[in-house]
Amino acid sequence: MAYASQAGRAKTSSKSPQAHAICDRCAFRYNHVDLNWQYDWAGASLINRRILVCKRCCDTPQEQLRAIVIAADPVPVVNPRTEPFLQNSTDYRQISGFNTVNSATGIPVPGGDTRTTENDDPRVTQSTGAPAPSLNEEPGTDPNAPGDNDPGLPRGFDEVPETGPL
Repeated sequence: MAYASQAGRAKTSSKSPQAHAICDRCAFRYNHVDLNWQYDWAGASLINRRILVCKRCCDTPQEQLRAIVIAADPVPVVNPRTEPFLQNSTDYRQISGFNTVNSATGIPVPGGDTRTTENDDPRVTQSTGAPAPSLNEEPGTDPNAPGDNDPGLPRGFDEVPETGPL
């Protein structure tokens, strides 16, 4: 009957004896000094998984388990001077004024429907009529509306457009 060695892949020496150990993955017997600890990424550092494995079973740490290290935010500028975007993007042709409510109908009437040009000539921003019972119910009948020779008509019109009942 044949004899099978119990030493497995371990080497036994009477001159320099070394302990035997079992690989935790493949279960072969090796010299204890030939087994290594298995490390793996956990967050930003490697941790010991507390598994003794042989060289054949030893895995490289999985990079997908490694934490992404993001650089710190830059130091802010003390007392910064920013571009005045709000003032630079303001349309100086916008109308201004306060909205009022027509007491008879309760309909809000937008205020500030005129703008002043460079030569202090008041102009109407649009040729629309006011709600009833205003004196300006028809579009384009505002006396401040710009017109060629007729101040009651917008530019390019020669008659008052019909809008129908309000």
